[in-house]
Amino acid sequence: MVILMIGKGANEIRPATLAEVLKVLEKRQGTAGEFGFEQQTTLEYARRFSHLKLSDAEEMYKELVELEVKPETAVKVVDLLPIKSQLMLILAKNKEELPEKKMEKVLELVAKFQKKAKKFEPKVIDAPAAVPSPEAEKPAEAKEAAEPEKEEKKEKK
Repeated sequence: MVILMIGKGANEIRPATLAEVLKVLEKRQGTAGEFGFEQQTTLEYARRFSHLKLSDAEEMYKELVELEVKPETAVKVVDLLPIKSQLMLILAKNKEELPEKKMEKVLELVAKFQKKAKKFEPKVIDAPAAVPSPEAEKPAEAKEAAEPEKEEKKEKK
């Protein structure tokens, strides 16, 4: 959701695609100085997950609205470029029903814009190093000293 403000009042409140959020934040970054934690995190998120250029996102959004898709749903579709099962979940969450013909048109539109989308590269997180066992941490001398103690206990039994 983007709130466009002029002065102290909200001029316009509407859902916004990640491409729009990215544009607004990049524009503000040059003029507003350093961002706070929330703005910086949002900017990084928008850079990473915005699949379409702003012009493509706006075009797709307009075409979805022309198909009588709710604006909130249209924004999610533009941001996610979903497959059919994901589209059905988005529609269900927004309590929206589309006839089968319109759903097929939406999926065709998604397929058209997926070709223009930048590829998503998942971030690989390195696995933590293996935790050494307590035995491995003992110096060699301590291990040798512990072995005779074990043998003595066995002999006493």
